[in-house]
Parts: sequence; structure tokens; C-alpha cells
Amino acid sequence: MRVLRWTFLLFTLCGCFPPASWRTPLKRFVYDIYAAFSFLVLNSFFLSQIMDMVYNVENTDDFSDNFSVTVVVFVTALKLFTVLIFRENFLLLCDTLRREPLLPMNPEELDISFKFEKITDLNTLGYMILLAVSDFCILVLSLLTNFKRRKLAFRTWIPFDYSSVFAYLLVFVYQCLFAMICTFGCVASDTLYSGLLIHINCQFEILEHRLRNIESNENYSVNLCVRHHNHIYKFGEMVNEEFRTIMFFQFCTSLSTICFNFYRITQIEIDSRFVGTILYMTCSLMQIFYYCWFSNEVKLKVRCTMKSVAIPLRWDSLLISNALHLNLVSSFSTGYKLFVTEKYFQANSD
Repeated sequence: MRVLRWTFLLFTLCGCFPPASWRTPLKRFVYDIYAAFSFLVLNSFFLSQIMDMVYNVENTDDFSDNFSVTVVVFVTALKLFTVLIFRENFLLLCDTLRREPLLPMNPEELDISFKFEKITDLNTLGYMILLAVSDFCILVLSLLTNFKRRKLAFRTWIPFDYSSVFAYLLVFVYQCLFAMICTFGCVASDTLYSGLLIHINCQFEILEHRLRNIESNENYSVNLCVRHHNHIYKFGEMVNEEFRTIMFFQFCTSLSTICFNFYRITQIEIDSRFVGTILYMTCSLMQIFYYCWFSNEVKLKVRCTMKSVAIPLRWDSLLISNALHLNLVSSFSTGYKLFVTEKYFQANSD
């Protein structure tokens, strides 16, 4: 089973992950050229945005038009560079899901895993469709309404005169390439985080299934469940560690973008710019939604898993040591912190 297949396909299109089948030096060289071209388009556009802010911005309207796009380009470039630099760490996270004790071990657990993997696929495709449709509407509306005035879809500094038809269309194609790469990067990085959170939910559901079906070999089953529980928390800590910087900049830039878009809505007339601003703000809100919703789902799943299995378990039939292990797991999962000293265990409510 491939983990987050659509997400990594988008990373491949962004230039971050070469296709697994491209193993020959020639194919890797071709992909390196493509990756360099993708990052050149993204970073050159970011540089042109900065130059536009320095040389062309004259009032608050110009600044808001520029800033709302610049922050998105900045955070997208930051995400892609982070993924590129720590590529092996992200591959290790996905590879961890294919190892014991996180690996599904029977048909029922495989069904659970396939169910959640399907959820990640639908989330990625739905998010991709939303951003792609938004980009298409913004670009097409801009071309239809601003072609005669030679006004571009995004404010940017261009070092040559693009008043001719050929030059204008050339710059327009350049902005379309930027929008495509930026969209792929946003969707891939956001769905990577949400997809890993969905897989954490999947692991808790698999753990719940294992606890409900303690096998005849009680010691093996209980030890497996305890080890599985510990690995889930370690995996969650790894995810938090890798995405700490990305999440900080994501929330700062998304909130700033939303504030500026609200300001723009109050200042512009109902035209192509207004429609573009509404679509743009919808995508920004969707980014925050992805981070907050799936993080909250993990929190709720942690609290509910052990509560849902505590009553059906036959505690009186378990060995004392196994019952103690499961009790500690249950306490930790339902919001208790365990403090271990040399002489005793002490459980305090969080």
C-alpha cells in the first residue's frame, strides 16, 4: 500500500521528490533540470513581487494587492524548501507506517488502513480541485477583462515592456506556470500534514481493534498493544517536530492574508478583482481549516479510543501485569500524565 500517493505525486510535480521508477542517471538528471526550473519560476516570481513592492507600490490598495500574494508565495517557497531539505525525514515518517507495530497485520486491519487512505486521497483531490478552480477563475477572468489594458492577473515587477500582445501573453503564461507550481506546493504540503494526522487516527482505530480482540496468547497481544500505543505517540511527536516551523509561518501568513483580503473586499467594486479576492480568501481559510480540523480529530480520537474499549475488555480474566499495562495505557490516553519515580507510580490529572 502506498502512503499518501496523491500528495507525493504533487511533490513530484513541484520538483521535490523524483519518481521512484526514475532510477537511471539520465532520468535523474532530467528531473533535476525540471526541479531547478520549478524552483526558478517560484523564486523569481517572489523576487519580482518584492521588487514591485519596492518600486511600484504607491498606496495602500497597491500594497494590499501585492502583499496578499507575496505572503502566499513566501510560505509556499518555505514549505517546499523545508520538504526538500528534510526530504529523508518525511520519507522516514511514511516508511514508519509500513513497519511493525504500525503495519496492519490481518485483513480487518488492512480494511481500516484502506479506509483512512481513501480519506486522504479524497481530501487531497478535493483540496486540489478547489485551488485549481480558483486559479483558473482568477486567470481567465483577468485575461478576459484586462487583456485590452494589458493588466496582469497578479501584481509583479517585469523588467521589460509587455504592452505588445506577444510580450503580454508571454508574461501571462509565466504567471500561469507560477500559479500551477504554487498550487501544487500548497496542496502537497498541507495534505502531507493532514494526511499524517489522518494516519494517526487510523493507528488509533487499529489499536482499538487489537484491544477488542485480545488473542489467546494474552502476553503477546497485550505487549503488542502497549508497544503499538507507544509507537503512535512517538510517531505523533515526530510529526509535530517536522512541521513546527511550517505551522508557525502558515498561521501567521494565513491570518495576515485573511485580514488584508477583508480590507480589499471593503475597498474594491464587484468585478473580477472582487471575485478573485473571495476565491483567494476561501483558499486561505481552507488552509487553516486543514490544520485545525485534523489536529482536533486526533485529539478527540486519543480521548475516545481507550474509553470505548475499557468497558468491553474482560479485566477480571487478564493477568495482573497485563491489566496494569492496559490501565496505564488507558490513563495516558484519556488525559493523565504519569510520573514514574523509583518507588511508585503516581497518576495526576492533566
